Amino acid sequence: MKRVCIVCEGQTEETFVRDVLAPAFYDLGLNLIPEMVETSPGHKGGALKYDRVKRHLRNTLRQYSAPVVTTLFDLYRLDGGFPGFEASLTQAELPKRLDVLKQALHADVVAEAGCQPGRFIPYIQPYEFEALLFSDVQTLTQTQLGWHGATAALAAARAAAESPEHINDRPETKPAAHLERELKNPSYRKRMHGSIAAKKIGLAKIEAECAFFAAWLVQIRALKQP
Repeated sequence: MKRVCIVCEGQTEETFVRDVLAPAFYDLGLNLIPEMVETSPGHKGGALKYDRVKRHLRNTLRQYSAPVVTTLFDLYRLDGGFPGFEASLTQAELPKRLDVLKQALHADVVAEAGCQPGRFIPYIQPYEFEALLFSDVQTLTQTQLGWHGATAALAAARAAAESPEHINDRPETKPAAHLERELKNPSYRKRMHGSIAAKKIGLAKIEAECAFFAAWLVQIRALKQP
């Protein structure tokens, strides 16, 4: 069993990896292990300053028990200290912006850890985890009985974007803002509902709708033993 460590932005992503991703990869001989960066003494996840991220990735890559390390960070509110951040802002197209960030992050972390380049797979989710839930709005709004009335509004937000991953990063129109505004009784709570909804939607549907996410999973699947 090959161990793949996924360094997550927060608890929602950690639960998503544990409950949704890991079971789907186990039969490939890949053991996906989520972990979070310590952001202050006794606290992990959120407010990811790059100096802490870099130190965590370096230390994890130097562990014998973690042959491959990847990341699951949101592009939304990404710390400006990340390598390539300023250069990425000059890119008008989302794929190019992400490429600049991933290439710079890969080069910086590999140099810091002194590891083989193939042991680190950088991934940054546009624009945040909640984008994945827009892969199937109908299924999303069936997750809780009180959410059925939000289907039309959320479907309109999805239809206005090229893909779920293109729903933009303005505070009032980012994916999570739509969910928090429309999903009531109960109110949408990222940690509580995120992985539950993703599991109901299913990885196949998410990958079909979210090309950046799907390309990341292709990289992980390529790690399976021959």
